[in-house]
Amino acid sequence: MTFNSQVEGLLREKDICSLVQVLKNRPGEFARRLDHMLRLSSNSDIVLSNFSDIACKISSPVLLQVLTHFKYRNQRNDLRIFFPKGNVCKVQAIKNNLSRIEEVVRQKIVDICKKKLIEKYAKLESLGKVYLDTNLKKYTVPFSQRYASKALRTIARGSKLDLPEGNTIRCFIWWKDGKTRTDIDLSAIALNYHHVHKCSITYYNLREWGGYHSGDITSAPNGASEFIDIDINKFLKSGIKYVLMSINAYTEQPFCDLPECFFGFMMRRRPNSGEIYEPKTVENKIDVTSDTKICIPMIIDLKKRKAIWADLALTKNPLRNNVRNNMSSLTLMSKAMTSLIKPNLYELFQLHVEARGEKTEDKKQADIIFSEKKGITPFDTELIVADFL
Repeated sequence: MTFNSQVEGLLREKDICSLVQVLKNRPGEFARRLDHMLRLSSNSDIVLSNFSDIACKISSPVLLQVLTHFKYRNQRNDLRIFFPKGNVCKVQAIKNNLSRIEEVVRQKIVDICKKKLIEKYAKLESLGKVYLDTNLKKYTVPFSQRYASKALRTIARGSKLDLPEGNTIRCFIWWKDGKTRTDIDLSAIALNYHHVHKCSITYYNLREWGGYHSGDITSAPNGASEFIDIDINKFLKSGIKYVLMSINAYTEQPFCDLPECFFGFMMRRRPNSGEIYEPKTVENKIDVTSDTKICIPMIIDLKKRKAIWADLALTKNPLRNNVRNNMSSLTLMSKAMTSLIKPNLYELFQLHVEARGEKTEDKKQADIIFSEKKGITPFDTELIVADFL
């Protein structure tokens, strides 16, 4: 009998006492099964005491994720969201039918995780005086960049970028043909406050409400670009809150087979303003290199003026590969990504301050700065993963 079959058998039998003893040999697996055990157990003290004993053996990234999970555990969300392992980053969402956990139990787990993390970080070199920018709450912790697309400024999925000044956001793609003619399509799916589809701006519907498509290009031997302008005020007046950007390979080539393919966005003062279309003004861009034919680079929250970085891939739809035939997957993905709760950089750095630093509100007095644009920023992903996780 393998370890996993033994664990699954004990879960079916609800033999939590035996299960705890088996899982103690693999602390990381204990942490991942913690919620399930608490839901099955009639005596949470057994689970909690054993978790406290082995928490020091659990890696910091896993502890941080467990802390965040239980911190928001009893908030009512419609969906449970998962990122399965694989060679491309995908998201799965199912209906949330989890029962609540007792508040006392939930808080004990949060306290255990926080205590163990502070103990781990306290063993590292002192940070001295630290300035910590509250804007870092918008950025998720980059636990792994293994599947992240190469980007102008790399940030973790789920991070929320502020839109610059302007009423029009221009999203664009650039690509070159592969070995055969290549038709890449950029689409914008407009959703209301409940993620219900309102309209799509795409090659078969070039203009509607406040969206303007530059036109369909079906081949790019020397490179080509399509863009979509979104008039933020017009969309909001029409009851549209979210805009999900989708990139589809109409001619069915995987993005990884193309010599060049990237997505970016920039702000414009207004549609059809005659402003020069200059890629140097790009706020962020990603190279689309996944082994799939559909990519979701970002979702825009027009009401909050945030660009939610997604960088996700969809598997091929068996029907014609355009946005219309993938609508159910796209709307579900929008709801999943906009309700996603992950550890943020402010919470991570705050733990380090408590463990080995002294907080200051004066940047000039700070020995180290954590902020959006100065010192250690959300875009220093390699440094964050290496030195703070």
